[in-house]
Amino acid sequence: MSGNITGSVQVKKGHYYAVLNLIGPNGKPHQRWIATGLTEKGNKRKAVQRMKEIIAELEEQGVVYDSSLKFHEILELWLENSKNRVRESTYRNYKLVINAHIIPYFKDLNIKARDLRPFHLEQYYRLKLETLSANTIQKHHANIYSALEWARKNQFVNSNVAKDAWAPSRKKNKQTGSFYTMEQIARLKKAVAGSKIEVPMLLIISYGLRRSEALGLKWDAVDFEEKSITIRATVVTSGTETVFVEDTKSDASNRTLPMSEEFCEYLRAVKEKQEQDQEKYGNTYHNDGYVCAKEDGTVIKPAYLSRKFKDIIEDANLPNIRLHDLRHSAATNLLNMGFTIKDVSVWLGHADITTTLNIYSHVLDKSKTEMASALWSGKRVAG
Repeated sequence: MSGNITGSVQVKKGHYYAVLNLIGPNGKPHQRWIATGLTEKGNKRKAVQRMKEIIAELEEQGVVYDSSLKFHEILELWLENSKNRVRESTYRNYKLVINAHIIPYFKDLNIKARDLRPFHLEQYYRLKLETLSANTIQKHHANIYSALEWARKNQFVNSNVAKDAWAPSRKKNKQTGSFYTMEQIARLKKAVAGSKIEVPMLLIISYGLRRSEALGLKWDAVDFEEKSITIRATVVTSGTETVFVEDTKSDASNRTLPMSEEFCEYLRAVKEKQEQDQEKYGNTYHNDGYVCAKEDGTVIKPAYLSRKFKDIIEDANLPNIRLHDLRHSAATNLLNMGFTIKDVSVWLGHADITTTLNIYSHVLDKSKTEMASALWSGKRVAG
């Protein structure tokens, strides 16, 4: 027996209570009153003995926590604890999911962590499935599981009930994504020329960047002497705000890519135009150093970029695809040109080559067909 719990007996309304000293939120001391079932008159010795029995029972279970903590309070504690343990982008994703979905639901339910059962979680998942995908619910489940596992290890709860809760399976359909051919890419370049989103569009087209990476590029990440750009930050939407984050999706997403002579000259011209805009706007110019900036220096917002992209491809009579599909287009076209899956994986900033294989296996299937023909005929047919 570890002796972590201490206590005393006190009288309230003519009855003895065991008053235990437990650990509350953030590790602060917390008292919990437990009825002994004994009246005040002549029962003090029995009350003390009952208190010792209660303490022994709790310590045998490994309980040294404030068991009155609500589940949504556990989530809040876990979220705060995660801030300094995970990447900023990961914490931001945790915070969005927890605050927008999980905490509001369980706060309304007002259930104590000790009373949480697998079916409570399953009810939540089924409700959310009405508006969210199975893959998204799996992410919610992962957050809940991690929060409860942290709470268990810190002895706020006895067990992690998420282990026994049903959650919808991830759909394992391989992502393929739509893509533009090189001829369609050429048409798109002409269509965006002179538009307010020309710069981020050419970055996405030329490098297969994520939207957040293109918008997060600043001039201090552009090296004109070495002719390179370094992807090390992103711009994302958080609520109603557009936020600059000095971080990317993963370590692999932090990468340096070369600029062609033509693209280098193009960005020089963009920088020169921004310097002229700064003179024009004077003190009202937002000199935040963004490559993808509006005339007054403010960063182009992610939603605005996606919306204008849709308008441009519609006017240009191009197939209706998502902005993110331009990233698929870059990868697919590179693979079709003969670049290896490893080359493309590094270029895109995938954390694992498996990710690239899963997304672009449809392109590799064509290569497999050509290899089968080559082995049969003894020669490779030029494609």
